[in-house]
Amino acid sequence: MLRGMAQGSLKIGRIFGIDIELHWLFILLILLALYFSAFLGLVLILLFICVLIHELSHSVTAMRNGIRVSRIMLLPIGGVSMMDNPSTDPSVEFNIAIAGPIMSLLLGGVFGVMVIFTPPGLLTYIVQFLFLINMLLGIFNILPAFPMDGGRVLRSYLQKRIGLYRATLKTATVSKYCMALIVLGTIALIAIPGLYSTPNKYLVLLWNLVVVFFLYEGMKAEVDNVTLKQQTRGMKISSAMTRQFALVPYLAAKRTLYAVVRRRKEHIILTKAPDGKFRLVNLFNKPALSKASRVGDMAMDVPNIEWNTGIVEALGAIEQGEFRIGVIVRRGRLLGIATSSHVNAFLTLHVAGSGGKKAFNN
Repeated sequence: MLRGMAQGSLKIGRIFGIDIELHWLFILLILLALYFSAFLGLVLILLFICVLIHELSHSVTAMRNGIRVSRIMLLPIGGVSMMDNPSTDPSVEFNIAIAGPIMSLLLGGVFGVMVIFTPPGLLTYIVQFLFLINMLLGIFNILPAFPMDGGRVLRSYLQKRIGLYRATLKTATVSKYCMALIVLGTIALIAIPGLYSTPNKYLVLLWNLVVVFFLYEGMKAEVDNVTLKQQTRGMKISSAMTRQFALVPYLAAKRTLYAVVRRRKEHIILTKAPDGKFRLVNLFNKPALSKASRVGDMAMDVPNIEWNTGIVEALGAIEQGEFRIGVIVRRGRLLGIATSSHVNAFLTLHVAGSGGKKAFNN
């Protein structure tokens, strides 16, 4: 579960109300595989299915714990679950993190049994691949390093004893050792005479460097996030909200929007849907705007965040959304809005002003 690295992806579908996206690296690998052979393309598609099942197990577990999952981004080595309100309860994090490796290992076991009864041929190779890839996904993701599932399992264990902040820093230290072992192990394997041909050596080195890069970026994101939480303890999202928006009735005619924008000089328009949630009126979707007859036809989901939510947790929810805007409410009553850019600027000034910038950068 590689949260914090969801940049550059393509939406391909929706399952259980969760948007499914492919990371550009996965797309590139599939295109390269199809270029060389249809069989390699099939292998990548099977890998995609295995990673999807792995990640869905995380998401379903999260939803059962009351956590909304907005989207999943799939990478060749795992996935990114975009959770609007990720839990800091160590028991919940443990359950969510361990669900993926358990699912992959169970699938691997099932395919391992199937190999025994599958007649020789292409089907046997496919089942063997499914066995191997699920076992590798399960084992690799249990690695005790951020942002892998094993890193979250380790942190949840440590958090019960030393708290979230110190548990994250200790897990980050273990992550560095894991990265060093991967690099040293790769060099050692490549150095063995005759083990790899020259092209394969470069492929192994390149792939492991990609893995280490993702591990490092994920670890850094976790440390930065928890450090910022430490520096903003007690600070609520209400302290960074604004009232630079206009509220328009859900059933109002579309033509009223121009008058509101012209009079209020606001480009952020909200409306309250029949379900009680506040939504953003998308003024920039020209096809939808031309077809709409009322304001509600252009309403898009955005996070509705309670005013007393921690500012860092709220920012995480805001940045998962398509529009990077969160609506701040108090028991269903609209208080204001917060945008990703404004909250980030607010936090930058807070850290600089409180003298915590050095600690944050460390």
